[in-house]
Amino acid sequence: MEFFRRYKRRWLAVIAVALALTAGASIAYRIRTRTQPSGPYASLQGWQQISGRWNEHGGIFSNSNYGRGDMLIAPHSLGTDYHISADIRFDLLFPETHYGDAGLVIRTTDPEPGVDSYEGYYAGVRPDDQVILLGRASYDWRELATAHLVTPLSVGSWYHLDLSAHGCEIAFALSPVNGGPAARLKYNDKQCLTQGVAGLRSFYAQASWRNVQVSSN
Repeated sequence: MEFFRRYKRRWLAVIAVALALTAGASIAYRIRTRTQPSGPYASLQGWQQISGRWNEHGGIFSNSNYGRGDMLIAPHSLGTDYHISADIRFDLLFPETHYGDAGLVIRTTDPEPGVDSYEGYYAGVRPDDQVILLGRASYDWRELATAHLVTPLSVGSWYHLDLSAHGCEIAFALSPVNGGPAARLKYNDKQCLTQGVAGLRSFYAQASWRNVQVSSN
């Protein structure tokens, strides 16, 4: 009888360890699942590259090109009233082009390689003079509004961008990911572009984006 009691205790101990390991593996899987980027904007598949050297690793999109208006367009984001958001990080600013910038585009149509070779709205960050800016491209460039950053921007840090279009009002905001006040601007474009796709854009700057989301307002 003593033998069976010892045998039973050993099996109970083995079962307890197995259950603990299974639970730990399940928790680890759930954590990995939560932190893995997902959705239609999490990989380069389905995006349209308009010049640039774009790559994706772990949900982070990067453009290492020294380009004059490189874009990464999401063709499946076609809409009217919607917004695009993402985190952005400047990886390298070229000293001979202090006016480099990077950001987001919305309501974009007919994008082609070349400077401002598209129709749409672009909102970005220009680190040299520490401003956010909003402009309209129609195969030329018209700057619509700027606002000074509340918190100085530095290379290598992440910042959150949100660009929205509702009717003829275009709104843009930047805030530090680790907390801090946001810089914001709004502009009402009386003869506005009404429809198009969203995407990422850089101008004389190497930058990275993550957590890209496009959704209705």
